[in-house]
Amino acid sequence: MADQSLRIVEILEQRIAVVASAQEVLVAWENIPFTPPQDKPYLRVFVLPATTQSLDFEAKAQTYRGILQVNVIAMSGNGVGESRSLAQLIADEFPEGRHLPDGELSVYISGQPTIHPGIQDRTSSGPTGGSGSISYTIPISISYRADY
Repeated sequence: MADQSLRIVEILEQRIAVVASAQEVLVAWENIPFTPPQDKPYLRVFVLPATTQSLDFEAKAQTYRGILQVNVIAMSGNGVGESRSLAQLIADEFPEGRHLPDGELSVYISGQPTIHPGIQDRTSSGPTGGSGSISYTIPISISYRADY
């Protein structure tokens, strides 16, 4: 039986791409050069798989679980309203119980998405001696499961 981990990543990332495109929001994908917009929020996406577990003694049925981590990031000084609205929209697109089918494999959202409090990013020293925050991030954690 082939491992389905990468296929699950693709299914989840495809759904994020559809949502981001519909909202005209940029996504900073893994290992792809990206210049953050200065005037509006963007997304950074990570799929964090847990250890795959066998459901039977013959290891014919596997359970894949993990977290889809979506960070809404805005440049510091742009306020929180637009970022919070975008975080809620992302959470609403992944309600508990939602199925994301792809042939024989179906990924489903196994818990209510959690929108965490915003995080003010590190401070930096400017060339003139000034310092300030670089960005503001609202993390959204979305639990998923796929049985195959």
